[in-house]
Amino acid sequence: MKLRVFFSFSLIAILSACSYVDRSHLDIDLNEIRKKGKLTVLIENSSLSFFEYRGKKLGFEYEILDTFAKSINIPLELKVVSNSKDFYKLLNNGEGDILAANLAVSLKDQKIVSYSNPYYFSEQVIVQRQESKMVKQPEDLFEKIIHVRQNSPFEKRLSSLQEEIGSKIIVNRVNGEDITEDLIEKVASSQINYTIAHENLARISKELHPNLNIETKISFEQKIAFALRLKSPKLKKELDQFLDKYCKSEQYKELKKKYFDYIKNQVGFSDYISTKGGLSPYDDLFKAAANKYAWDWKILVAISHKESRFNPNAIGMGGAFGLMQFMPLTGRIYNVSPSSSPEEQINAAMIMLDKTYRSWNSVPDEEQRMKFTLGSYNAGRCHIEDAQKLARENGLDPNLWDDNVELMVKKLADPAFYRSAALRCGAYRGGAVSYVRTIYSNYQSWK
Repeated sequence: MKLRVFFSFSLIAILSACSYVDRSHLDIDLNEIRKKGKLTVLIENSSLSFFEYRGKKLGFEYEILDTFAKSINIPLELKVVSNSKDFYKLLNNGEGDILAANLAVSLKDQKIVSYSNPYYFSEQVIVQRQESKMVKQPEDLFEKIIHVRQNSPFEKRLSSLQEEIGSKIIVNRVNGEDITEDLIEKVASSQINYTIAHENLARISKELHPNLNIETKISFEQKIAFALRLKSPKLKKELDQFLDKYCKSEQYKELKKKYFDYIKNQVGFSDYISTKGGLSPYDDLFKAAANKYAWDWKILVAISHKESRFNPNAIGMGGAFGLMQFMPLTGRIYNVSPSSSPEEQINAAMIMLDKTYRSWNSVPDEEQRMKFTLGSYNAGRCHIEDAQKLARENGLDPNLWDDNVELMVKKLADPAFYRSAALRCGAYRGGAVSYVRTIYSNYQSWK
């Protein structure tokens, strides 16, 4: 049976008190879930839980639960929750069956929810910018202002830490609308100086923002798990049995590599341009591919340099692979895989890029159309179309990338914008704007 994934990007945490109906007395367990025909997961729109990247649904937690749903032969439905303070209320009210939000197991919260067996362990770390005067040990937090979510494990840890070090820490408690990743974005953009995150999320965020430092740990490893209703013991038993087996499997090891280990040991030919005679080790292949579509081959070189530093064996976020960093699903569409030759990877990327360029025929200026193409290649078309919608709403030109749509791409990391009901793909915290600028700048310098 081919299972479907239902996806609702309705921001259900916006439910008002007058529309809230208490259904917490209802018993909804595995049998009832089978009868309704879907397993509903309440999930955060974050780099660890669930996000869309290059047109593919991704997320460490999402992929675990998608595999679980398939193992019990029930279609998966996702409901993105915008406000963390509503997590447990929505779960116990029957709006969802499992909660996925990179949750640290809490003894206090076990009075109102049940936790699955842990699927990961992670310390809490300080997220700060790389500067000369950084917090290098907990004692350095004296009179520092730390922004954390209210009622989060980070707030609890800072309260305990004050007693341990005997010094006051100024804790700015943020309401539930800002998730941890939103606070990390604010650190990276110098809006705030410090926040706390679990190391697994912080590691991904540092890859997106090289100016961050995440080296200072302030806790032991904590159990990370899913939350369920107390009245769903059969579902919990099924999920626990699945996790016990799955977390020992090769599939789980590969999933961890896909989201975390890809960050390590990326080796390429980063110095090739400055030390060799050509632009890349594959100039002839780039020229041959571009010639078939009347493209300037140097734009392909610029993309490959940014994507992989000309490393045909590079592995990136979400399993992206090769010289041109194809996502696995996209690779299958264009008949390439990690084992494909550099020539096959380059030819497939050329076909995809040309198709994307032609699809932006509503953008009249050729240079601007190329920038929309590059933005789509990096972020996925859906996020760029969301940025176009924001441009229209804010009086900007939706067909002009420079100083118009690119400004709105940046706003897709701001919850005040990405939670708009008019947008399809939610938050985007990637670097499409700098990606386009870097590639186009390199291309112009090589023309």
